[in-house]
Amino acid sequence: MPEPAAPPTESSATERPNLATAVGRAAQMIHPDDGSLPNGDRAALRRVNPEAPVTPALWKVLHGLNIPEPDPQYGTSDAATARYERNWGLLLMGMAHCAGLHDYEVPLGKALALAGWSELRFTRIMEADAETLPALMRRMAQYLASKDQAANWADVAYLLFTRGTDNAESTRLRIARNYYSTLYQKEQDAD
Repeated sequence: MPEPAAPPTESSATERPNLATAVGRAAQMIHPDDGSLPNGDRAALRRVNPEAPVTPALWKVLHGLNIPEPDPQYGTSDAATARYERNWGLLLMGMAHCAGLHDYEVPLGKALALAGWSELRFTRIMEADAETLPALMRRMAQYLASKDQAANWADVAYLLFTRGTDNAESTRLRIARNYYSTLYQKEQDAD
């Protein structure tokens, strides 16, 4: 999967957007000041259970993004569809906690380092399996929100959607590079 380094270009409303574009559009929908999603739906997304994410708010966002079903490249089986829904549920839960804090220019690793997310917690989230990731993602989102720290939520999407693929390791390494280079820079600035 390509790196979401910069804001994606606009595409037609009827085309299926790529993942980074879909994240940006979801961030616009969820934005607390000028988003189209009502406050009640945003609150429902914050409470999403990633194991059972099927809520009206999830479907409103997925249909609004023109992505109610998985891209066929990820599979069309019931298991692939369930994994797709869980990933979107988890992503939107985090984005709802951090409504208004999506910024393509602030890589996730950098955001976590700037916010003071500990190395131990960072390592846990990078090594998390499907069972532990949801709880860690919720804590991460709540932490970023408490610090009012913007982050590129497309990085989170790639972290979720590349799990179990050949791109998973490169996604984690890119996020880790940003985290540790920012920590190093913070230490240099403090000296």
